Amino acid sequence: MSSDERKIAVRAPLNGFQPQALEDARTTAGISRGDLSRAIGVDPTTIHNWETSRSNPQPDHLARAAEKLGIPLDHLIVVPEDSRTIADLRNLAGLTQKHVADRTGLSTTTIGRIERGEGSLSDRHATALAEALHLEERTIREAFIRTRNRPLPSR
Repeated sequence: MSSDERKIAVRAPLNGFQPQALEDARTTAGISRGDLSRAIGVDPTTIHNWETSRSNPQPDHLARAAEKLGIPLDHLIVVPEDSRTIADLRNLAGLTQKHVADRTGLSTTTIGRIERGEGSLSDRHATALAEALHLEERTIREAFIRTRNRPLPSR
């Protein structure tokens, strides 16, 4: 297989992630990359890559970093309330799709479809997501509508 044929998995951007806010919070707290990485269970290079936009954190890792830095997660993930999608709500809760699946009993495939705005959002799914994310069902439904109505990606 040639290098052109190989597919490299790249983590999708974490919408609203503020790399500079992470670095600022870390340096203000007087915590080195090494100390923060050890506290949250990642390599120090990972912290550097997040702070320099070379890679994107998983929401659970970022939530642990925010906790260790003593700041709310919404200081590191900034998405206006009136434009949040289901994925944004999950990220702001510091959860991966797998975590939400475990909490709701839904499959990660179903979570992914809902986050992409595919199909419909059943009452059961809306209730399960609201409970898992500690939000009102109305918030889940509004976020789903925003997800469905977002513009198509440009080519």
